[in-house]
Amino acid sequence: MTQEKNKIHQSLDSACIKLASVISDIFGKSGMYLLNCVLEGREIDDIIDGIPSGRLKKKADQIKESIKSRLDVSQVILIRGSLSLMKSIQERIDQLDGEISARIQYRKNDLAIAMSIPGTGFVSATAILAEIGNYTDFEKPEQLAAWCGLVPSLYQSAEKTILGGITKQGSKHIRRMLIQVAYAISRTKDSKLKKFFLRIQAKKGSGVNPSEWTMS
Repeated sequence: MTQEKNKIHQSLDSACIKLASVISDIFGKSGMYLLNCVLEGREIDDIIDGIPSGRLKKKADQIKESIKSRLDVSQVILIRGSLSLMKSIQERIDQLDGEISARIQYRKNDLAIAMSIPGTGFVSATAILAEIGNYTDFEKPEQLAAWCGLVPSLYQSAEKTILGGITKQGSKHIRRMLIQVAYAISRTKDSKLKKFFLRIQAKKGSGVNPSEWTMS
């Protein structure tokens, strides 16, 4: 999906059409209106008159500046092809979401608990539960953290124990998903987990990667 979106952005840029400078998401409702108008070769005044969003209509002058040329036939074909692929991809995503939703119903209580964690949505919660399996197999939280590879490595030198980075042993899929959740948590408001993120960030620098955190 991202690849096809990038192709569309590149085609628009090559034609000196700068829709992204006016609207943050050209694939939303208002953005798709503008994009379809450009693909149809409509006149700019006609495009502005038909804008469905009052907020976007206030940017009429910026829209005129962003659409100063037309797409050629090959660019129209490429963009329409990408939009068609995106529609097919979204339909497949919707099918898979429905299948996942049906299969996870027997664990709906676990799912509700997982999704109560800040930054955790349906996809991340189901992926985490699927990777963990039966969590009662782990007697202690530390055992689960170790299975995920999120505990620090231990080194011994001259009878001195040194803590290293996380072991990264176990399921790489759950670590990847937890990293995504960690980044989502960093954008939440007033949660304890965000405060933990900021504390680690202050200690390790602004470029801290949640994959280097330890579950301690």
